[in-house]
Amino acid sequence: MYFLLGISLTLAFLLIVNMGAAVLASAIWSLFSGLIKGVSASTRAHIIFGLRVGPIAGALVFVLAFVVPAYLLHEPENSGEVVSGKLALMAIASAIAFILAALRVLRTWHVTRQVASSWQDGALRIEIDGIDVPVFKIVHPFPVMAVIGILRPRMFVATQVLETLEPNELNAALAHEKAHLRSHDNLKRTILQICRDLVIVPFGKNLDRAWAENVESAADECAAYSKPHVALDLASALVKLARIAPHRRTRITFAGSYLFDAHCVDVTERVHRLVKFADESGKPMKKRLFSTSWLWPAALTGLLLLHLADQRLLLTTHEAIEHFVWMIQ
Repeated sequence: MYFLLGISLTLAFLLIVNMGAAVLASAIWSLFSGLIKGVSASTRAHIIFGLRVGPIAGALVFVLAFVVPAYLLHEPENSGEVVSGKLALMAIASAIAFILAALRVLRTWHVTRQVASSWQDGALRIEIDGIDVPVFKIVHPFPVMAVIGILRPRMFVATQVLETLEPNELNAALAHEKAHLRSHDNLKRTILQICRDLVIVPFGKNLDRAWAENVESAADECAAYSKPHVALDLASALVKLARIAPHRRTRITFAGSYLFDAHCVDVTERVHRLVKFADESGKPMKKRLFSTSWLWPAALTGLLLLHLADQRLLLTTHEAIEHFVWMIQ
């Protein structure tokens, strides 16, 4: 019963802390998102990613650094405490969330392999200057330009894309996809999917939508600010491809980044933003609020090392665990 109680408490605290932090992160974004509209889309995407990943990362650090050590060091093996029905339900829900997240990742990986295999069957390998991943020309009813895969990404370009776009427009579209590659957006998208599944309840949908919008804006910004004329070239490419996209569309679900979503090709807002970028050519790029690459790891490391500053924190944590078990008996 000692180890069963410990495992149940670990799973329960993972669920409770993750859900509570996810609600808090969603509220923080809703309240303060308007304050950072003036910074680059890349910075906003980094902040949103941290707010989405932070809850489960913080929950894991809290449980592994505080709950587990406090239980092992201060809980007597013959305490007589048992796993109550409420605690069991929370532990089971937490375990199911992890299982569902793992199954979702496996399904996405399987679908990605199927898509890559079907697209590569009969595809023609082509060489494009400046692209470091394999590029394949494919025949597809939708004007596909996409990078799929995480460990071994590949780029697929539909024949009509190559035939429709002028060289400068094609280069602008490729610059957009290169920005996704440099930012490892396929990996981030998979991580966000895991975080969404682990919360169980649909908290944070606003964060998911905001990240998807800002990551596309960040790729557009990266391409647009590379050279003054690229913004208009990319806008022109989006308009041309949207016009030739078939009316009946289905969502392409895989671990990939594409020039625009096959389910919704309304590119009006992106085109307006790109035209604005072109009007601002010669001006400095939108300021970054701060470098966010170190912010979230630093915060989690600080939480991890916090109990080293005061060993009594583990005893306090154990007392909180005891109170929690008493409350749900």
